[in-house]
Amino acid sequence: MKALPRVPEGVLELRSREFAAWVIPYGARLMQLWWLGAPGGPRPLSLGFAAPRAYREDTMALGAVCGRYANRIADAVLERDGRRWQLDVNHALGHCLHGGRAGFGVRDWNLESVDASGLRLRLHSPDGDQGFPGACDAEVEYRLEDFALEWTASARTGAACPINLVQHSYWNLDATPDLRGHLLQVHASNYLPVDARELPGEPLPVQESWRDWRRPGPIPATRVPELDSAMLLDTPAGDLREVARLQAGGLALRLLSDQPLLHLYAGGGLAPTAAPLGVEHRPGAGLCLETEAWPNGPALGRAVWHDAQHPYLHRMRLEFEAI
Repeated sequence: MKALPRVPEGVLELRSREFAAWVIPYGARLMQLWWLGAPGGPRPLSLGFAAPRAYREDTMALGAVCGRYANRIADAVLERDGRRWQLDVNHALGHCLHGGRAGFGVRDWNLESVDASGLRLRLHSPDGDQGFPGACDAEVEYRLEDFALEWTASARTGAACPINLVQHSYWNLDATPDLRGHLLQVHASNYLPVDARELPGEPLPVQESWRDWRRPGPIPATRVPELDSAMLLDTPAGDLREVARLQAGGLALRLLSDQPLLHLYAGGGLAPTAAPLGVEHRPGAGLCLETEAWPNGPALGRAVWHDAQHPYLHRMRLEFEAI
């Protein structure tokens, strides 16, 4: 039976009876989650790199916390109350993606506290960082229980600013080269289609489409290149509730969130760049389950702006069960 690899230098490890989580301060990233009780020995459950330094060259946000505003902001522009802010343009179609070229996922976070089961990281983003208004202090907490990993993100700003922090791990529960053995269920009757500029439109029903995962079903291999869209969850945001399930290889993942949407991305743009920790990085090798606020929310007039009186909070919980 294989053993858990040695923890690399600079990696923070959390342990429970059934799992081990490896976290690095760069991008507040979940480097790997190990199922210690897997048949045959510890099994990696997400995509990662074997060497922590490889994340410095990563362009696919593996395990990262993306922000200030994850996903796309159209034309990299914010407008509110007669004011206009030009954001960093880092998307080929002229948008601001995941907070810009120096977004939160490519920054060194400060370790605030750590113990055997949890840790807290903090990042200060000054006024005007990547064009965003107001200074922002963000915190991320990872906490590991026997059969659950809980992730909490919070932020306070000195001026009104849109915020959307997401956890961007690519999940692969059976450690096989692709997602063909996985079954997915999402509690969403509608999704947000994207146009030629990769911007979301008005919600459309999933019924009679290949995106209908209201009952457990496979992820079609032929759809991997286009699976990069947000699902509008059926139950209201605000409370921590089940939003999706993923299962493969004798393990089920139950995803809970307090956000209004779940963004699914099947890694259509993945390619090998450095030695992997777990499955090799190729299209369809992992599935992102990004609980989030509205993509392009500022342009759509959604309630995504936060200020001193309305701090940002985002909770996500992953509960696991051997099946």
